[in-house]
Amino acid sequence: MFGRRRQHDELRARFLANRDRVRSWREAWEIPEVVWADEFNEVPSPWIVLEKDRASWLTLHAPFMDAYDWMFFGRPLTPDVREVRVRWQFGAGHRFAELDLTIVSVCDPAYLAEKLTLAIHHAGLKGWRDEDAQPVYQWLVEGVSTTPLDNGVRGNKRSGFVLLRFSRFPTSDGDVAVRLTVVETDRALDGSPLDADGVSIPER
Repeated sequence: MFGRRRQHDELRARFLANRDRVRSWREAWEIPEVVWADEFNEVPSPWIVLEKDRASWLTLHAPFMDAYDWMFFGRPLTPDVREVRVRWQFGAGHRFAELDLTIVSVCDPAYLAEKLTLAIHHAGLKGWRDEDAQPVYQWLVEGVSTTPLDNGVRGNKRSGFVLLRFSRFPTSDGDVAVRLTVVETDRALDGSPLDADGVSIPER
């Protein structure tokens, strides 16, 4: 009985830590060009829970979710930014699964690379270091600015234990849609394992 109770409390604590992590990230990400369409919802998708039932939901259901996410939509405050979409995903055991970011805007490589790099920087990803920001920023600048702009661009990059997947596509309005998906990994791009410092171990 006490073992089950302890497990329940541990799983609930993991959920609460994820919720606080996502809420803190949204507050820390510096993107004043948009305002979030909704207040932060303490109950993630796909759940819809009345406010009066949230305390019981937190006790009965939150610890045992296999998958859930928080989605945010940014309403633009400037004509240069059309749309911002964010999705934080978590899987079984409340493990972080993926951070998915999309920005539709005029093609401003420095702006887009800065916003995406800041989003990663504030996400609290495994092994992310301050010194990782500059090379990731430069990689994103190159990806956004690749010409011609009416072509699609795709690329992958690993920084320590963080794997980034980038794409850029033209829109019908002459803007670009950039998407960055971030996951944590224990493998290099060639499939070789990583050591404790996130360095690839050549396979023999």
